[in-house]
Amino acid sequence: MKRFIACMLALVLAVALAIPACASEYVKFVNKDVLEAHKEPDPDSKVVKKLKGGTKVMLSGNLLLGSKYTSILLEDTKHGGQMEAWVLTKYLADEMPPKYCKHQWGKWRVIDEPTCTHTGEREHTCKVCGTTKTERLPMLEHEFGKWKIVEEATCVEEGERVRTCKICGYEEEEYYYADHEFGKWTVTEEPTCTETGLRVRRCKVCGYEEEQVLDKLPHEFEWKVIKKTTDHSAGVRAKICKVCGYNGGEESFDPKGTLRRNDRGDEVRALQQQLVDQGYLNAGGADGVYGGGTEKAVTQFQKDQGLEPDGVAWPQTIKRLNHDFGPWQTVKEMTRTEAGERVRVCRDCGYEQREAIEPQPWFERGRRGEDIRAMQQIMKQLGYDAGGFDGIYGKKLDTAFASFAADNELVAQDGVIRPADVDAVVNAWLDIQPAEAWKGEGKSKSKGNSPVNLALTVTPADKADDSGMVTYSWSLTNLGSARCTFTALLLTFGEKPDFQSEDMVMVLDGVDLRANAANSASGSFTVDMDWGEGNLNFAALAIYDKNGEKWLSNTVSFENESVPEVKTVSPIARNVDVSRLADGTWPVAFDPGDVFAGKSGIYLNAVHVFTQDQYDAAEIDALKVGDSILVAGETIGVKSVERDSAVTINGGLDGDNGVVLWMDEDTGAYRVAGYDDLATYTEQGVTTLVVDESATYTDASDPKKIPFIIRGKDIVGAITNSGDGADFDQYNTTATIENGKVIAISHIYTP
Repeated sequence: MKRFIACMLALVLAVALAIPACASEYVKFVNKDVLEAHKEPDPDSKVVKKLKGGTKVMLSGNLLLGSKYTSILLEDTKHGGQMEAWVLTKYLADEMPPKYCKHQWGKWRVIDEPTCTHTGEREHTCKVCGTTKTERLPMLEHEFGKWKIVEEATCVEEGERVRTCKICGYEEEEYYYADHEFGKWTVTEEPTCTETGLRVRRCKVCGYEEEQVLDKLPHEFEWKVIKKTTDHSAGVRAKICKVCGYNGGEESFDPKGTLRRNDRGDEVRALQQQLVDQGYLNAGGADGVYGGGTEKAVTQFQKDQGLEPDGVAWPQTIKRLNHDFGPWQTVKEMTRTEAGERVRVCRDCGYEQREAIEPQPWFERGRRGEDIRAMQQIMKQLGYDAGGFDGIYGKKLDTAFASFAADNELVAQDGVIRPADVDAVVNAWLDIQPAEAWKGEGKSKSKGNSPVNLALTVTPADKADDSGMVTYSWSLTNLGSARCTFTALLLTFGEKPDFQSEDMVMVLDGVDLRANAANSASGSFTVDMDWGEGNLNFAALAIYDKNGEKWLSNTVSFENESVPEVKTVSPIARNVDVSRLADGTWPVAFDPGDVFAGKSGIYLNAVHVFTQDQYDAAEIDALKVGDSILVAGETIGVKSVERDSAVTINGGLDGDNGVVLWMDEDTGAYRVAGYDDLATYTEQGVTTLVVDESATYTDASDPKKIPFIIRGKDIVGAITNSGDGADFDQYNTTATIENGKVIAISHIYTP
């Protein structure tokens, strides 16, 4: 056997060397339903592959002329590259066998044009195997000319007319009657809102009468009050027809001046400001939109007033809110260790409004800022070690203050430095300088040849950050005739600042200021914009190097501002374990080629699992201008909000960065609705899903075709052969999970 194979190989080599180098001679086609390729030119050798009919194969060059077997090249999937195999020569054809060809038809060619007297014929040819296919073309319709009257007709006597085909001369004959010649309509029965009417018209030739029913007239409605409003309840009115008395429906209506959920405008803003003033609503809630927060505040106010707590601002509720208050009266004085309280009384009803007066500043361990840095520096100058000047309230500052408190008969609290404690530390620092060392009264010395003349400027940032803090930049210049050392920037709250006895918030030690604006000091600091009543006042303090005098700069003041609370609304977070998907229907995305049938069943490989973005209803209801919303990974600033059947942000789909949100009745949450009601989704992960043997695949992705359902193993072919450009993504595809397996796949149409 080995000797036979060696001889055969030698013969193959000799023949191969004699073959012309023409590529087309090496290409053959399988001309058998299934052709076995053997490892050797021997029917008893191993079958390495079974080739289907019509398969294109490449000869290796080892062609045995007149022999039983021919050598071909196959892809070597195990080792890479190509491998040689042997097939029966008689089942190889030079051309594609038509019976196996997946025809690639060329364009139709008309070989016999159809007319109105006979059919035509056309043909097209396969580009692969040359097979020609013919098709009959239907006859064309006649091209008739105009009708010619043979005998005139009336509406009572039959006439005759003919017309002729311009192509073949075929003549068509028709008998007909002329239309009636009607006069004008005459109303015989007038319609009303309860009865139909009737009108008739008569033919002038034959006297035939035609009748037509006239529709009922619309009701003439007017509103009639059935139940009157009160100052704390709605009334009822009905649409009543003035002619027949028909009741066209009833509706409730509010008394004049009532405000309720989804109302907006200046009246709402005024209501909200009253709620803010009386402590029922945060300052940022006065946005002119009657949302969930306003409704909640009104409800609480009504409870406190003994009114029906329904969240509607009836005239009665608004009247209670519009108290005619007298001046504030302090009933408990604020101290630097304890909050005070004040009260004012309505002159009409005697309602008392109470308000706490909180002391500031109040430091707690962990706080950061320039005020803490100042405390650290002051403690050092007083002889207590508060650690480095890092601006962080830690244990060392607590220890330093505890020592200071023990030396000054104060009570220290662990982790807290109260306003009274700050006062004590600052005043102790001020006391170490003799009173006669102070110069100036909060004004720069601009007259004469003053040795020290401090010019201070303070500039705030454009707006506060999200936490209500605003950053101030400052600079200080010595316009005097002698040098000095800048020691501290002093900060007080109040209408008339006294920088010799009130709080110092920031200290910067050792900055040299030479004379005549030779150099300057500068820096920045952060302050809560909502600091209470009065002003925010600054002055700079410098020590005259020659004799130790303390000089103050000009005073810079800022009025208090309230910072609206702003927020960003994000989709509700979902923690999904994609490796163990819970039962339910999930939006998914996958490549059609990743659907396959293995030995153990059907699988969806590399499946991207999504969840539809949903938003908390309370957060959306409270959304206001100035807030932001996170949509499809993009943060969108809210410039306008409209609430009706949906929540429309920034003008909706036709606006700039517009968003529309609809309430999902099943979940009670909001979802984004784009064009054609497309939602937004968040990917939760990628996994492989097992498809149940009895699963169904519903394909409704082509609006021009009738949806169809595939079951079981046929799902693989239906999806993988879905056509070029077919996409399966989270917008059009869902997988329904039950007991860890896919029991249904749905593919719908999306524009």
